[in-house]
Amino acid sequence: MLLASCGFDADYSGGRFTCSDGKCPAGQTCVANECIVPHDAAPEDADASTDAHPAMLLCSDPGILPAAGGTVMGTTNSRNNTVDSLCNSLVMNGPDAVYSVNAAFGAHIGSYPVRGYVIAPCVVTPNTGACIGNVFATPTAPISVTTMFAGLHYIIVDGENAGLSGTYTLTVTVN
Repeated sequence: MLLASCGFDADYSGGRFTCSDGKCPAGQTCVANECIVPHDAAPEDADASTDAHPAMLLCSDPGILPAAGGTVMGTTNSRNNTVDSLCNSLVMNGPDAVYSVNAAFGAHIGSYPVRGYVIAPCVVTPNTGACIGNVFATPTAPISVTTMFAGLHYIIVDGENAGLSGTYTLTVTVN
């Protein structure tokens, strides 16, 4: 009997995937042995989804953004409210999607053309802390926050109303 084997090489340090075998999680592309989220490009590896599961977009399993930021598209339709942060005197209790970025101390994280905010650490309801900077972004008013420590910061696509959901394009820049 001949048994087939498969493998996935992942380096989770710094929230990055390596792709020495040329395969990445769904929605990412292997460039210079690192999985990246391409801008307006489909994944090059058709069977990449068999290598790793797509992120559940929760605090425990966030979508991972490259250290310099990136752009992702998705929807909060059919999602649950898992993070309730207080931002600008509003409780953000809409269906949410969670992304993480590994930022340096003093980095600026910003530019979201959706309702979104930054928290650290990522803690689920009812223990979620206030958003960093006490502000949230809207499609017409992006935000910029300065990190107070090096490490993982979480960008939450959310809304102040439990009925507020829909498609989004999230653009994050870190500098």
